[in-house]
Amino acid sequence: MGYSYKILETDMELLAAALSEVPVAVLLKSGPEQQLEAGPIRAYTPQSVRIRGLSYCRELHEFRILAPGSA
Repeated sequence: MGYSYKILETDMELLAAALSEVPVAVLLKSGPEQQLEAGPIRAYTPQSVRIRGLSYCRELHEFRILAPGSA
């Protein structure tokens, strides 16, 4: 069974995810598709996103939420 997901790219998408406290998966943009972390967004800036106490560079990482009805 495949999963569909939404990639969070804009500040507005990150804000909506942070306010709704949905789990967000963090993956590297390059290399093998491997999830590094998952959890609610606690803060974000134009350069980084903070999840579970760690900051991830927005240029190097991809942030995903499962799309509604995907599971």
